[in-house]
Amino acid sequence: MSFGVSRLAVSGAVLAQRPVALPIRIVIASTVLMLAGSVSADDGRAAQDPNALARTGTAAIEDGRFGDALEAFTRAAALRPDASFCFGAGVAAFMLGQNVEAQARFECALALNPEYLPAALWLGDLHYRAGRLHEAISIYETARQRSPGARELQEQLAICRREQELQSRFREVRSEHFTVLFEASTDERLARDIADRLEAAYWRVGNTLGVYPSGPVTVGLYTREQFSAITRLAAWSAAGYDGRIRVPLGGALQQGDELDRVLSHEFVHAVVAMLGGPTVPAWVNEGLATVLEPAGSRDAEAALSRAAVRPALSKLHGSFVGLSRRDAELAYASAARAVRRLIERRGAAALVALLRDLSRGLPFASAFHRRMGMRYGDFAALVPRN
Repeated sequence: MSFGVSRLAVSGAVLAQRPVALPIRIVIASTVLMLAGSVSADDGRAAQDPNALARTGTAAIEDGRFGDALEAFTRAAALRPDASFCFGAGVAAFMLGQNVEAQARFECALALNPEYLPAALWLGDLHYRAGRLHEAISIYETARQRSPGARELQEQLAICRREQELQSRFREVRSEHFTVLFEASTDERLARDIADRLEAAYWRVGNTLGVYPSGPVTVGLYTREQFSAITRLAAWSAAGYDGRIRVPLGGALQQGDELDRVLSHEFVHAVVAMLGGPTVPAWVNEGLATVLEPAGSRDAEAALSRAAVRPALSKLHGSFVGLSRRDAELAYASAARAVRRLIERRGAAALVALLRDLSRGLPFASAFHRRMGMRYGDFAALVPRN
């Protein structure tokens, strides 16, 4: 099978569903950002200055050092309760995959300042990812009353309401590790088949990685039109993952082998999210999902053999969602080759350890060097040539 439109299964990229008006460089209260100077977190005076700690936390978020950011904002909030400090801690916790902690921090920010719009947006988005649509809508509606002109609120509220209306018509099939949602009664047999196929993927992937998610994974079955409206992914996307696995019915997925491939791919994204959180580079996430498909990544190698120019790993850290069909094909192929090289070099356990390091806040380059025994820059230079 060619490595083309029907071959691609996009993760839906965790960050792609984040509130559109909120870049990673968060906006802490202007009174904090206006303070001049740079203060080291090791300075004794800085340790007792909440504004200095907030500056340290902001810089850490900008640098991707989310563990340091969480520590700095937590200490700042303990010294002086402030909505922006709680929000900063919430963003850092979210980026580490610590969703329970993130929720508590966003709720703290809103308790201190009910009009703090960024906290409402991120809290609502966190509920949305977890499938708690009623809670997300409640957060957004309350925030809209306080900020009626906020466009991003209107957009997120519309998305949640549209999905809630659709989900109200859904039925469900449960297996040991999955809950499959479907709309038409004629889809029940397919839903049970998908649950069985996912259970097989659960044990196969778990045996390879030594990791078995404990909580149930939710899977939604949609028409292609419903899938496009909810995920807003590229037309070439075969499925998506944004906290839930989303699968459009019909087309190539009527074939058993293709259905197994897509379901396995998206389940691996759920495992990666559990292990590493949102900071995992896209090439690691997509590469591992491709390598662990039932047939492996042989199609990826075929795509690379036809390419005159191969993308550098440094260009594949962000989501693949916005790529063209051709660029996505090469991105997936390059990612699969890189991950396969890592597993051949150090084993799947080392890759799992790297993901867990990311969830603890270790920067990617440091975690890579620690677990793979070589500098990331050296590895990235080798992959396109090999």
